[in-house]
Amino acid sequence: MSPVLPLEPQERLGPYNLVARLADDRVFLAESPTGEQVVLRRLARPLDSRARDAVARIWETAAVGTAHILDVGRDYVVTEYVQGPTLEEEIAGRGPLTGTALHRLAIATATALASLHRASLHHGRVRPSKVVLGSDGPRLLNPDRTRPVTAFDEDRWRRPEEEEGPAADVFAWAAVVVFAATGSPPFDADADRRRSYGAADLGPMTGPLRDLVADCLAEEPDDRPAAEEALLRLLGHSGTLDTAIPDGTAPRTAPSPARRTRSRLPLLIGGAVALALVAGATGYFATPRTPRTVTVAAPTPTSPVASAPSVRPPTPVPTTGLSAISLPDDVGTVFEHPDDPIRLSSFQITTADDQRIPYARTGQGYTKTGDHYDLSVVSPDGRWLAKMNEFYLARQNQMDITFTDQKSGATFTLPTVNSPATAHYPVWSPDSRILLLSLWYTEDPDKTYPTGFMKIDPVTRKTTVVETFNRDDIAQFLALSANLRTESMAAYTWTPDGQGVASAYLTPLETFGLRLFDTDGRVLRSMHWVGRVSGQDWFSPSGDLLVTTGCETRFAACVWDAGTGERRGSVPAHEGQNLLGWFDETHLITARKDGDTYVAEVVDMTGKTVRVLAELHSRKGGVSQLFFTPK
Repeated sequence: MSPVLPLEPQERLGPYNLVARLADDRVFLAESPTGEQVVLRRLARPLDSRARDAVARIWETAAVGTAHILDVGRDYVVTEYVQGPTLEEEIAGRGPLTGTALHRLAIATATALASLHRASLHHGRVRPSKVVLGSDGPRLLNPDRTRPVTAFDEDRWRRPEEEEGPAADVFAWAAVVVFAATGSPPFDADADRRRSYGAADLGPMTGPLRDLVADCLAEEPDDRPAAEEALLRLLGHSGTLDTAIPDGTAPRTAPSPARRTRSRLPLLIGGAVALALVAGATGYFATPRTPRTVTVAAPTPTSPVASAPSVRPPTPVPTTGLSAISLPDDVGTVFEHPDDPIRLSSFQITTADDQRIPYARTGQGYTKTGDHYDLSVVSPDGRWLAKMNEFYLARQNQMDITFTDQKSGATFTLPTVNSPATAHYPVWSPDSRILLLSLWYTEDPDKTYPTGFMKIDPVTRKTTVVETFNRDDIAQFLALSANLRTESMAAYTWTPDGQGVASAYLTPLETFGLRLFDTDGRVLRSMHWVGRVSGQDWFSPSGDLLVTTGCETRFAACVWDAGTGERRGSVPAHEGQNLLGWFDETHLITARKDGDTYVAEVVDMTGKTVRVLAELHSRKGGVSQLFFTPK
């Protein structure tokens, strides 16, 4: 509580002796007729009937984690006296909370809100000044609804919507937890612009608490978890809430734990196993699936997000002296320069007769490497050519992958998964040693789900399957709508150092983020705020930057610091433009359809086209996949 200031002479209000002044001129330490120390709040105006009803309901509820109401008069409310500083005073005097102290605060205040919400009440004034750090744990003080909210207070803590209610309480709760962890509100600086970009300052917060707080700061009320769900996530498992918040009623069905589904990328387009990897190399620049899901919290930007990312000075891209390489079968032209940092190593296009045909760069230039639905990828060092058929179930019960050693010419085939499992999205490790594939499983035409990834070493000819989805994950995935399941089919790629793998995942708010694993499938880190990853090269050549889409309400790519998760800025785009990956540290590769021509281009960080990389003749509306490797 605030400092106790003696009163001289002592006053009385009703049956209470006013002993000292607390927070302001209207809050007092008082003595009850039985000698108990209590807090008496003199109201700015007498309670009307509506306010009396609300106070009576709070009084009857005796909400867990709040300072209980003991008595109500015409112009005062008496509550129990909780000794200790307010959260606002504690942070000002001793700095932000960390570790178990922060988690204890989050649980106690979430418990209080969940208890109020269960009684069909809401708080409406959740602020650091309303949280007291008592000797028996944090307590949430009940609000004085007769006191107007100041413009400054409202600006620092206000919810995006106008209405008070449980969802607004959850937003304010998350803001208070951020304040406890950082010493500042999450939208303190340039609040409106930060909200528009979802750029809340979450400071050093990490792990599940950070994920939960960010979810609670969603712009739309319907996108925030309820207080009960938030408490369940804090406690780490379901079935606890009815013990934590007894109310004498029948137990409620607890919300499902937070989903841990993992990604988007390839698209299912029909019954059984008719699989089309639309986003394997061509992820659309896009507005979010629905604009209301865009505002999720991100780490602290050093400044408000600018249009052009704050990266190193642009590297010159050669635009003259290009070689035009004609592709076989009149499928297009590749434009190269000796100083290019990357080259088109393989691709798959859709022909006029709707065949998906692969081509790859071999010692003899570009050659056709397979038939319908075959896909070929070349290792970064150029040694290995791997060929697979994503539609293998139409031919046989087992997926075989054919490896060609382009140095020796040796070719061999390794068996991998059997029906009804399928493997997709082949990606070579940076050191060219291991081929990574994403695994799906189809029980029936309407039950296809991701299971994990597979690693293949062509030197030792060893295949390793890593499952990242357990039974609960699969059940939660199948409970999604058909569209979300389509968007959330997992695809994995290597981390820049080749020591782990990364995958997009669907957050509990049905937005997309990035999750990092070790090579045994253990989750190392989650970046839930970044949006969709697209194309083949999510990370820049140095590994310092990450590019995503679907992170703004306009067509754009977002660039992030891959280490800190800090937003570096936005690259404007337009409808129909696809993100393929990185050309170098300061340029991206995008693609667009121009009739039956698929055009791959280099763009700078302002979205300006610098030059054309390739023009491929692919049937209008057909799938094209391009794979670039560093030279």
